[in-house]
Amino acid sequence: MYEGRALGQDQRFGIIEMMVIVAAAGFVVLGTYARPLRGAGRLGDTADSRLATVLAVADHGTWYIDRPIDGPPNPFEQRTIDKVMIEAGGKPRILSSKPPMLPLLMTAEYAALRGIFGWRLVDEAQAIDEDGVESIVRFMSITLIGLAYLVTLIYFARTLRFVVDDPLVRLVCLFALAFCTQLWGYSTNINNHVPAAAMVMVSLYYGLGLSLGKLDPSAWRFALFGLAGGMVPALDMPAGIFVAAAGALLFRRFPMPRLFWAAIGAAVPLAVHFAINISITDAMLPVQTRGDLYLYEASYWRVPLGVDALNEPKGAYLWHLTFGRFGLFSLYPITVLGVVAAAWAVRRRDLPHRTLLLGGGASFAILLVYYAYSTNNYGGQAFGFRWFIVAMPVLLLMAGPYLESFRRRWAWLIVALLMSVSFYSAWQCTTTPWAKNVEWTTEFMGKTY
Repeated sequence: MYEGRALGQDQRFGIIEMMVIVAAAGFVVLGTYARPLRGAGRLGDTADSRLATVLAVADHGTWYIDRPIDGPPNPFEQRTIDKVMIEAGGKPRILSSKPPMLPLLMTAEYAALRGIFGWRLVDEAQAIDEDGVESIVRFMSITLIGLAYLVTLIYFARTLRFVVDDPLVRLVCLFALAFCTQLWGYSTNINNHVPAAAMVMVSLYYGLGLSLGKLDPSAWRFALFGLAGGMVPALDMPAGIFVAAAGALLFRRFPMPRLFWAAIGAAVPLAVHFAINISITDAMLPVQTRGDLYLYEASYWRVPLGVDALNEPKGAYLWHLTFGRFGLFSLYPITVLGVVAAAWAVRRRDLPHRTLLLGGGASFAILLVYYAYSTNNYGGQAFGFRWFIVAMPVLLLMAGPYLESFRRRWAWLIVALLMSVSFYSAWQCTTTPWAKNVEWTTEFMGKTY
């Protein structure tokens, strides 16, 4: 519940909401231990690329994941394709292509785990310590990813109360986010998207709460909006569009002295993010925005394979990342209600939260166009289009006011059908989050290769 609101008549639904979040927490722990991690290549690039950085920073004090020719190689660098080459000190050096903020947090945890429990990524011979890696990755998955999943749910529930009065609608939306989206499947393994979604929801809670007059305009709330909002582009740069939209609402309502605190909060993570980039690449922007760095002589990306080698027409690609074989709305159709809500707001000028719905719809449209024109591989070896994870809480937040207008039983039967399909896709994602062509949609829409 948001600050200052009494329990009131929806107390029972508040308890059920807590039960949904507790159930999600139980899955985080059990799901994290459901799959074996041992064996070469089991972790996949999503963890290996970051672990290469963790090992380099923790053991050698450098962000470069290659080693001198006379030293033992970084074993995680050898089994990842997510890396780039830059010139540093007149020499070619290898970096992970993953944004640096999450590896920095992982490094801090690794240093603590090594000091307390003696868990190590490599043994004395600089070979991968499989037992140590398994323990380390499981712990990081729970604390950095699983906890972010729960934070997303908690702040989603709190933010939803700003725009939806019906407790049943709020419960439906919360359950949908917890168990009918990709967040469920990706809550138990290393990735940037779930932590970014958590920071999006924290920033929206403070941004919308302040803009709507639901929260007292204290300086610390503006600072927390900025802090969470600054973390978003540091974790998942395109997701910053949602923070920018919330910031625009704040700018309309409050004068600059108030927004100064938001700027101070945002400066903290962004300063760290930019400082790391400048120190290792002499540029502020992350390496994933510089495609030329991927094309060094020995790079996998010079001659990519499988899904990474796709060259589909943009129209076909747009279709398949929305309503096609890897589509957000085909796999998780409950999220389409957010788009319908935005269209509803275009037609209805008297809606109480029209500005929020239009802003959310415009932000998602920008994100959609960006990914449609700047990517070609549906997120690589992943279940569904994983880059839309950050948009799912926003779409369901937009769906709330629309669902509250439903008065007919047949409309709720459609919602139940959409949730059933979404739940099945989300469950399937929990079993194979890092795989390709395993989505149920590929059975009748065909595979990519």
